[in-house]
Amino acid sequence: MSKYLLRGAAIASFMVAALAFTVPAHAQGTNAPPAEKPKRHQATGTIESVDVKAGSLVLKHKDESKTFQVNDKTKISIEGKKEAALSDLKVGDKVTVFYAEEGGVLIAHKIAPPKS
Repeated sequence: MSKYLLRGAAIASFMVAALAFTVPAHAQGTNAPPAEKPKRHQATGTIESVDVKAGSLVLKHKDESKTFQVNDKTKISIEGKKEAALSDLKVGDKVTVFYAEEGGVLIAHKIAPPKS
């Protein structure tokens, strides 16, 4: 009889331990807000400066200058060249920058010639 009693106690303690790990994990999943994707924007204007070392570009858009961070994920194209680098962009070029604001920084996702 003590054999069955020990087996029952072992099973009960296993179930309690399993339940203790699943309840907090489930509670964390339900309380976490869904991660929001940054809203995408675009700006068309004239390039005022390009800093290849810093990975940045300043664009004159309407009456204001906007500074964009460019990284290895940024897709860049220019007239006659579908895949270009930041160093291919020149002051005075007219471009459209597709970007998102992340933590107060404008991150360029795509830079291309403006559509006519």
